[in-house]
Formats: sequence, structure tokens, C-alpha cells
Amino acid sequence: MGQGGGKFRQGAGLTGERIISVASFFSYAGAVWWSVAVAFFCATLGLGLAQPFVQRRRSGKARGDVQPPISAIIPIKLLDSGFEAALASMFAQDYPAFEVLIGAAEHASPALDAARRIAASHPKVSCRFLRSAGKAAVSPKLNNLATPLAAATYDLVFTKDSNITLDPGAMAAFVHNFTQGVGLVVGVPVAVRAKNFAGRIEAFSINGHARLLLGASALGVGFGVGKAMLFRRSDLAKAGGIAAISDTLAEDTAISRELARHGLKTVFSHRTVAQETGARSLAEIYERQLRWSVIRRKNERVTFPLEPLASPLPAAVAGALAAPLVSYPGWLGFSLTLLLWFCAETGFSLCQGWEVSAWSPLAFLGREILALVAWLRAFTTHEVVWAQVRFDARQGARTALRKAVQSHEIGERPADASASRAPRPERSGQAAASSEKTRRG
Repeated sequence: MGQGGGKFRQGAGLTGERIISVASFFSYAGAVWWSVAVAFFCATLGLGLAQPFVQRRRSGKARGDVQPPISAIIPIKLLDSGFEAALASMFAQDYPAFEVLIGAAEHASPALDAARRIAASHPKVSCRFLRSAGKAAVSPKLNNLATPLAAATYDLVFTKDSNITLDPGAMAAFVHNFTQGVGLVVGVPVAVRAKNFAGRIEAFSINGHARLLLGASALGVGFGVGKAMLFRRSDLAKAGGIAAISDTLAEDTAISRELARHGLKTVFSHRTVAQETGARSLAEIYERQLRWSVIRRKNERVTFPLEPLASPLPAAVAGALAAPLVSYPGWLGFSLTLLLWFCAETGFSLCQGWEVSAWSPLAFLGREILALVAWLRAFTTHEVVWAQVRFDARQGARTALRKAVQSHEIGERPADASASRAPRPERSGQAAASSEKTRRG
């Protein structure tokens, strides 16, 4: 009995030691994760605040006041919240010489009607409406850009999404950053004017990503971000044109990649751009988050698995695991990590002049849950929803459309100009409301 009891106590001791060893392993692993995540977060805060000064100084030394003429292209489809203000901001640019080309796949739509009204109210700005009904690329946005790109008057091209609002000096700021060796200048989108709770979750997500992009920019790292871009058609033509980027939904990343292969880098402007958020549904923002996650998983195979390191929720779990090492209860480590992370992000937003509301704490938590769910789901699917259509992120350009791709090469004009341009109307005010293509001088 005594001997058996001794064996029992010895076995229980070994089991206890194993439990303690496992607990210690997870505590130290949590401490390492928490330390790396917090250090990375603090670095992005500091670099993000410094980015405007660093980038302005970096580009200011290399460039004078050169302002070449620009063809500004805006692909449109839906009449979303903030559409009219965003489009009007393009016509209000304080820039000496530019034209506006508006591309749409439809003959008529509420968005086109609104665009024509706005164009008619700015008769001093040259504007044309072009139908882009091609299917040359996987990306519907790239298909919408193809015809305006081929029909643009100038080599320097500025594109922006229809939900991006620019301040009057934004286009000039992009040109200021277009220095020697640069092939693509992009803007960091910052969410504005969210109108419901789901919209605020999306705004928190967009602005959290903006902080990361600003931090990368301060270090001299650039990525293709398609909300607002400046590049030369001739540079893209040398890099292979639309044919070289037609097999991906991430045309912004593809443009940056192809230009980099030809020795041209991507940089962020020292000015951010405003992304109209409006009212959203939880399903819409989940589909958007999932689309971005699937695309990043396809294009960023090394960094995508590491993305949770930039998230406060895994860091809070790590803080709970590490808390016993400093004699704190796990719930306190979890709660303090989330609280301090939220306060630091809010302080960063206030310093940047970004929108903060009483709903921000809940939007912060909603963002984290949604982002992690989308990140996990991205490992199990290649399907994404874009403009209410399902796509496969792996899908390439279809063989039957190769000729269509080649006929829309950026930098080349169609042999038959009538294929992409209607006859020019007379320069009169009434032409704006009735013609598919309007030009005012």
C-alpha cells in the first residue's frame, strides 16, 4: 500500500511537472508574441506620424515645380454615398493643365447621370465620357480603365476611384512625389463620413491599414494601392501594358510589380486621400475584407501568414498567457492590451485629424473579429465577391480574349479611333447632358 501510494504520488508529481512545463511554454511564447506585436505597433505609430515630413523632404530635394499636363481617369459604376462630392473634387483640382475622362461599362446609369451633371457644372475643365465594355482582364476595374487609358491625350495619367475625395492640391502633391526612378505614386486612403455602425467598422479597418501603409512609406517601402494612382502610360506600355496585368484582380499590385521589374519604384504621396464610407452592411464589409485577404494571400505569400502579428486581439490573448510571468491575472493582461492598443490608435487618429466617434470602441472590436475571420477564411477559398459578381482569384485571362487584351495596350491608340471615341461634339453647354462623350475647353 505504501509502495503503491509512492508510485501514485510520483506519477502525480510528473503530471504536475508536465502541466507546469506546458503552462510555462505558453506563457513565454505569449510574452514573445506580445513583445513583438507591441514593438511593431509602436513602430508603426511613430513612423506613421513621421511619414508626411519624411516623404515631403525625400521628394522635395529631387523635384522642382514641374507640372506636366495630366489625363485624369475615373472609372464609375454605382452611385454610392459621397459619389457627387468625390467626383466634383476632381474638377476642382488646383492644377494648370488636365483633362478628365470618365469610363463606364454601361450606356446609362444613375452614376452616369450624376457625373454628367457635375461635368456640366465645370465647363472650364475638358471632360469626355467613354464606354469601357471590354472583357480583356479579370478585374472589372481594369476593364473599365482600358478604353480611357487608350484614349487619353497625355502620357501622365492620374486615376482615382469614384469614392475618393481629393483636396484641391492632391494631384499636384502626387506629381511632386513623381521623382526620378519612380514609376507609380499612390495615395493612402483614409475613411471619412461613415454613416452607420457597419460603416464605422469598415472605417476603423481602412484607417488601421492606412497607419501600416504610412509606416512602410516612411521606411521607403511602396505598394500598389489603387484608390488613387499616378503613372506614365508609356512606362506601363514598356512593362507589357494591360496584357501583363490582365490575369489578376489586384491590378494595383500588378502595376507596381511590373514597373518594378523595369527598375521603377512605387512611392506613397505625402498627402492622404479621403475615402467616402457612408452606410454599409456587415455582409458588404465582410465580403470586402475577404476579397482583400484572398488577394493578399495570393500575392503576398510570405507576409500574409504573419498578419495577425499586427492585430491587437491575438496580442491580447498573448498578453493573457504572459500575465502570470509578472504575477498578473490573465484577464488583466488581456484587457489592458486591448485598452492601451485602442487608446494609442485613437490618439494616432486624433493627431492625424482622422474621424473618431463614440462608437469607436465597438468598431475597434468589430474590426478585429471581422479581420481575423476573413484572414482564416482566406486559407480555405479562392472565391471573392466584387461589384455583386463572384470571381476566382486564381483565374487568368481567357484565351478567347487575348486579341481584346492586345488591342487595348496602354500607350497605343486604336487603329480605328471611332472604336474608342465618338465624334467630337461642338463646344456647347447642352452637349454635356446628352452625349456619351463631352469635351469642353
